[in-house]
Amino acid sequence: MAPELWPNDELTRLANRYSSDKGTTYNCAHGYTRVYQALLAPLRESPLRMLEIGLVHGQVQAERPQDIDQLACPSLRMWSDYLPRAEIHGLDIVDFTRFTNPRATVWQADQGSRPELEAVAAKVGGKFDVIIDDGSHASHHQQVSLAALFRHVADGGLYVIEDLHYQPADLEMPTITPTRDFLRGLPERRPGMRLAIDQTEFAYLFENVQSIQFFDSISSRWPLAASADALAVIRKKGRHPVLPASC
Repeated sequence: MAPELWPNDELTRLANRYSSDKGTTYNCAHGYTRVYQALLAPLRESPLRMLEIGLVHGQVQAERPQDIDQLACPSLRMWSDYLPRAEIHGLDIVDFTRFTNPRATVWQADQGSRPELEAVAAKVGGKFDVIIDDGSHASHHQQVSLAALFRHVADGGLYVIEDLHYQPADLEMPTITPTRDFLRGLPERRPGMRLAIDQTEFAYLFENVQSIQFFDSISSRWPLAASADALAVIRKKGRHPVLPASC
């Protein structure tokens, strides 16, 4: 069983408080906060710009819109507390714009639509230091989002994709190479992959990705072998003014 907390880990406390499965007690309890803590703990007072895709349980929340103020967007609540100087944005296909938080801005967009993603990026303006994809978990959606938004990551910034070990059966396209396999093969331009991105988008990723680090989910819902490499931290080339060079 996963420990309730990692030692001296304020981020895990916040994840558990707000019922985010990035922590160690709620729902799948992936324990991803240990990775984010290692990356971001030294930067808690830095004016980072962050975007998170996926604001949790969209279909459930859409059925109970009256609960949005109390239950929605646990990750945004967590980040708002943990990063008091950050500019935080959230994006979801479901309309969570009723969610109010003085530290966070919510956008409605389909992560599988390049035009909608580009429209949000244009409205926000500038570059993001950290983008997190915790959206549909379907491989084609992950790949489209990565291709569209990686250009909007600051030099040396991070693009994180969660739950690479799980693809929802009702959304996953069996003809598309799973994103975990795609990321494993990207550094060597592995042939034979069938992707949801075009050659120009692939070339941009190949030329601009500095490194990809994988981390396991600690959830007890999957065998250890299945939950390996569940989270990918993709670092963009270039030097970032405050982000560490590695986790």
